Amino acid sequence: MLMWKLLRKNLSIPQLAGYVFAGFAGLSIILFGIQFYADTKPLYSSNDSFLNPDFLVINKKVSALSSLSLSASTFSEKEIDDIRKQPFVKNTGLFISSKFGIRASVASSTFGRFYTEMFFESVPDDFIDVQSEKWTWSDEQNYIPIIIPRTYLTLYNFGFAQSQGLPQVSENLVEKIKLTVTIYGNGKSKNYDARIAGFSDKLNTILAPEAFLKWANTEFGSEKASKPSRILVETYNPGDPSIAKYFGEKKYEIADYRGNTGKVAYFMRLVIITVLIIGLIITLLAISLMLLSISLLIYKNKEKLENLILLGYSRKIVAKPYQILGLLLTLLIFLFAFTVVVIFRKFYIEKISLLFDNAEIDSNIIFTFSTGFVILFVICMINALWIRKKVNETAK
Repeated sequence: MLMWKLLRKNLSIPQLAGYVFAGFAGLSIILFGIQFYADTKPLYSSNDSFLNPDFLVINKKVSALSSLSLSASTFSEKEIDDIRKQPFVKNTGLFISSKFGIRASVASSTFGRFYTEMFFESVPDDFIDVQSEKWTWSDEQNYIPIIIPRTYLTLYNFGFAQSQGLPQVSENLVEKIKLTVTIYGNGKSKNYDARIAGFSDKLNTILAPEAFLKWANTEFGSEKASKPSRILVETYNPGDPSIAKYFGEKKYEIADYRGNTGKVAYFMRLVIITVLIIGLIITLLAISLMLLSISLLIYKNKEKLENLILLGYSRKIVAKPYQILGLLLTLLIFLFAFTVVVIFRKFYIEKISLLFDNAEIDSNIIFTFSTGFVILFVICMINALWIRKKVNETAK
């Protein structure tokens, strides 16, 4: 305490206030940018729980010639290679169709057992974002995870169920229903248990794991590989105008393509990145100002520091008051910045709720708090090491 009274006389309040203000501005911008992006991302992202919004589903238009089998609606190797060479394409995945019969049934205590004929398709597992334990298959297991279009459930709830007096069901309930799937072909058949692992807004198909479909096509269907009729395309930027231009010239269809939504998402990412860079620059300038202020303060107290060291005080003890000062100021900056983010977040969430009736903001502020705490720790470490260095130089 006595040492602090001795060393505080040369403190420059304007310099420290400048550090607090600059640090507060920089950190506030960084934390606000992170939180705003997390909160608004669902507004311009795909609703698919398993498919990245940067993925596009490509198919050829079905014409009258296709109906008469005079024109193929499948993709040739040359056409697939041409798609892969486009600058906006990051990765591609081919659909595989089932070449065997499939019958699904589900038991109901009230209405008995329902049966339906169906089909399976698959895409590479790299394109599927479902928990690994939900999307695995081996020939030793008697369970098949599947993904269905969300429109199927909508048609049942608001069409078939109402007309037949059947109960409506939610997505969570459907995922818990156990289906019995019978696959047959080549004079063989086998029963499997199946559950719905997810719903899709973009794919109008029933997906099964690729490993299962490849095995089942060999075991129950035709071993001859057929050309794909649809392709999954991963893009670098779904809002790139060259995407619509290229596929339009080729007369390919893009399922549920939302070019404007992709542009908004891309623009938002650019804005957020720019904001974060500006906040980082301001924060770095604030740190530089803090280091400069501490250096000047140590220089002004150089004679006092030398005398304290000669009296037997260790360099660690001499540096401690300055380190505590830096810690308290940085902690003050963090608290101010985080408080401002919380206040503004409440304000813009209310506005978003008014603009978007179905807005679902399920993000929390824990990640933003953790990020700010990490930045706080880094700044304190930089200050502590810099002060220790300057005190050592003074002692020499």
